[in-house]
Amino acid sequence: MKKMQEMKRTAQKGFTLIELMIVVAIIGILAAVALPAYQDYVTRAQVAEAVELAGGLKAPLAAYGTEEGAWPTLIASNATPADKTEMPATITGKYSTLALTGAYPAGVITATMTEGQASGGTLTLTTADGGSRWTCAAGSISPKFLPNSCR
Repeated sequence: MKKMQEMKRTAQKGFTLIELMIVVAIIGILAAVALPAYQDYVTRAQVAEAVELAGGLKAPLAAYGTEEGAWPTLIASNATPADKTEMPATITGKYSTLALTGAYPAGVITATMTEGQASGGTLTLTTADGGSRWTCAAGSISPKFLPNSCR
């Protein structure tokens, strides 16, 4: 009877140090793989915002260019146009800003990233036919961050 009580007292009550070390090592390996993948995922989402902002300008710019024979000056969407040459548009997002350059019918919408891993990088939407067709290019952003519609 005494032996049974002693055995119960010496029975293991928790994890050994080696078991805890193995668990910590596994968590460390998973974190080392997951964090860079997550950062790339976040950057792709930020770049997708820039592509969406620029994509939203394609049709209005094509219509304006067809009617006026020139590109407008883009101003913030909450601003009032001073004259017919200005067009209100969403040109600033949370992670990027847009600019329009070129002489009609050729034009380039340049999105410059302002936040995140791609900060300072650019991507462009280019047209040579007054906005009927636009071509997306990476600029200085790594192609791995571009959405499929822009590859």
